This record gives sequence, C-alpha cells and structure tokens, in this order.
Amino acid sequence: MDEEERREMCPICKTDRYLSPNMRFLVNPECYHKICESCVDRIFSLGPAQCPYLGCDKILRRNKFKSQVFEDVGVEKEVDIRKRVFNVFNKTLDDFEGDQDEFNKYLEEVEDIIYNLDNGIDVVNVEEKLKSYEDMNRQLILANVERSRQDIMNFEQRQKFEKEMKMKKRSLERQIEQEERANAEWAKKEIVNQLSMGSSSDEVIENVKKTVKLKKSSARRKLEDLNKVLRNNPYTMLQNGKLRKKDVSKTPFTPFNGDRDLSKRYKLTTDIYNDPFIVQLEKRKDFVASGFQTSVVYDRLLTEAFLGLGCYISEEKKTQKSSLIL
Repeated sequence: MDEEERREMCPICKTDRYLSPNMRFLVNPECYHKICESCVDRIFSLGPAQCPYLGCDKILRRNKFKSQVFEDVGVEKEVDIRKRVFNVFNKTLDDFEGDQDEFNKYLEEVEDIIYNLDNGIDVVNVEEKLKSYEDMNRQLILANVERSRQDIMNFEQRQKFEKEMKMKKRSLERQIEQEERANAEWAKKEIVNQLSMGSSSDEVIENVKKTVKLKKSSARRKLEDLNKVLRNNPYTMLQNGKLRKKDVSKTPFTPFNGDRDLSKRYKLTTDIYNDPFIVQLEKRKDFVASGFQTSVVYDRLLTEAFLGLGCYISEEKKTQKSSLIL
C-alpha cells in the first residue's frame, strides 16, 4: 500500500474513499489523530473514550472533533495553536506606541511559545505562562478583540462605500456619454438649419459651440465631485478610530536621496591612464561579445570613488528631524 492509499483510508476501520466517496476525516485537537466520521460516531457517541490509535492514551470527546482542513496534520496542528495563542497574545503596534523594536521582541516571544507548543518542548511551563498572561491581561485582551472587530467593520464599510461610489461613477459616465452623443447630433442639425437660413458659417459654429457648452448638464460636475470624494476617502484615513499618520522617522535614512548628484566631479580621459590588465581584457572575444568597454570600467571606478563627496549625513539628519517637528 503506497502513501496515497494510506492517506485516503481510515486507519481504524480501514474504509477508503474509493468505496465511500463521501467519507469525511475528523481530528481532535488533543492528539490530532485522523479518524473517519463513522468511527467517531461509533466510538465516542456514548461519552468520552480513549483514542483508538495504538499507544495513544488521550481521552477524547465527541464534541471536540472537527473537520480536517489541511491534508498535512502537522499544518493543521500548527494553525490551531497559532489561533489559540494569538487569541491571547493579540497586541498590535499601537499598544507599543509605535515602537517597532519592542513590538518585534513581543512577536519573537509569541513565536517561541508557538514553536514550543507545536514541538512539545516544555509544554507545562509554556501552558502556565499562557494562562497567567491571559489572567493578568484579560481587560487588554478583550479591548484588542473589540478593536479588531471594529477594524473589520471599518474595512467592510470601506469596501461597501467604494463599491457604491464606483457604481455611481459608472452611471454618471454613461449619462455623460449619452448626453455628449445627443449634443453632437443636435449640433449637426442646428448648424445645417442655421446655414440654410443664410447665416455666416463662422458665426453659426461659434454660437452652436457656446450653446452646447451651456447645455452640459450637472452630471459632469457631479462626476468631478465624486472623484474628489474618492480621493479623500474617509475610511482610508482612519485606523482604530484615529487618523492614520505615516511615521517618517522609521524610514531608513539615505544620504544620497536617490543619487541626486547628477553632475560628475571628474573628467574621463582614457588616453592618459593605461591599465594593462583591462586593456588585455578588451582584446578577448568573450569579453567584447558581451559589450565590454574600458571606458565604462574607468567611468564606474571613478563614480564609486567620487560618489558621496559633499554629502554631510549629520546635517541632513538634522534637517530631516526639524522638518518632522514642523
């Protein structure tokens, strides 16, 4: 029997999906041993019982069994552990007042707990730590749960708002398109009528243009107002009920600012300097075929030597800090 057949067969009753296509596998978080639904009903319908796997002494209950989502039971176990731990350790960056280093330490501690529980390392002490943290921070945990729920509600409202605005925008665009076609047809007929009455062609065209411009409905103005609303979407500016601000101070500092020194501080003269090694490379076919040029090599070396001259990092950092304060 190969691995594929073993995966599709219940290890207790030996029923496989070939004979029972609707067979469903269940797992219990106590031991994560895979059992088919029929065996679960048969063994645990009268109450708690020992896991039927050989060597497993866990006492299982029927109401704790759940459908297996992932094919790999190890992944199933890790996902459940993560859900359980994150329900307790649910702090966000806002709880650390934007201190990314402290938040990263907190996340590392949480990952250590998950790893130990997943691999059975010092489980008793880890469980005790998890329970004591939950007891000591119950109010904070509940507050973060409520805040997370509020974030989800804000996200759903934002999605709904954007969907409604886009539908209105499409409707206005169709209305404007229909009006423009109608105005174009009217303008053609009006020009023909005016010219048939002997009016000057330039004067007729100018008058028709003015009339068409005045006849433009409020749909275009509504569309412009709608685009302004979409640009200033109130839901995208809120995070946890507060205005979202970009923390510029956390942005890595770069003294070159995208290499803003466009004027070169040197002049390349290849006829004066002679490097025998580089000149020899220029004669080799394998280098020439790839586009090798001595002038490019010299230019790059000089660029690396001169790039950064005139950059005073301490002064630029002071300027950056003063702009943040303002």
